[in-house]
Formats: sequence, structure tokens, C-alpha cells
Amino acid sequence: MAEQLAVHETMELHELMMFKTTCMTKSSTMQKLAEDEELRTLMQQDAEQSSRAVNALQTLLSRTQS
Repeated sequence: MAEQLAVHETMELHELMMFKTTCMTKSSTMQKLAEDEELRTLMQQDAEQSSRAVNALQTLLSRTQS
């Protein structure tokens, strides 16, 4: 990958990061309200995956903006 991203690519990464942050927040909040154990487990897994995605996007953005 090139060291510098185009402006539109950087904006896309920011949009993805905001989307995954929203997904993580929603899953974390909703899992506390879920009564079904399987649903609660799926929401927890989704929150964890979203957290990893946000971290990966932050790493990518920090490398390209340096």
C-alpha cells in the first residue's frame, strides 16, 4: 500500500471507522437488554469484531497520516 492515501480514500476510512464504532456501541448496549443467551453471545461477538476493526482502521489511518 502506498504511504499516502488520496483525500477520498482517507474519508472512506473515516466513514468506515465511524460505522464500525456505531456498530460496536449498538451491539454492546443491546446485548445487555437481550434475554436470549444465543442472541447475547452473537452481539458480544459482533462488538468484539467491531472493536478489532476499529483498531485496525485506526492503525491504518495513523500510518498513512504520518
